[in-house]
Amino acid sequence: MTVQELSTVLGKNVKKFREFYGLSQEKLAEKMDLSVISICAIENGKKFVRAETLVTFAALFKTDVYELFKPEDIMPDNAAGVLAKYCEDVAKASEKIKKEYLRKIK
Repeated sequence: MTVQELSTVLGKNVKKFREFYGLSQEKLAEKMDLSVISICAIENGKKFVRAETLVTFAALFKTDVYELFKPEDIMPDNAAGVLAKYCEDVAKASEKIKKEYLRKIK
């Protein structure tokens, strides 16, 4: 895999993680202490980042650095949406169970 291909994969995954966490490019830039132009360039595969920035992305996205380099066929376009929906469903179910439990112990 070439550096350009790695940059492209990284960019697509940064965008998917950003969208999964509901962050705008502006908000991500603020959290990463980067410019919006830099975030845009990274997401478009036009800018590669330093190791420290990769570690910061991974920490922010609660993942490992290697996850940022998984090819698209492993993390399909709709993965973030599917995971977000699953998380919503789990949160709703957890809240319902919690309310039922609290009602029963009163």
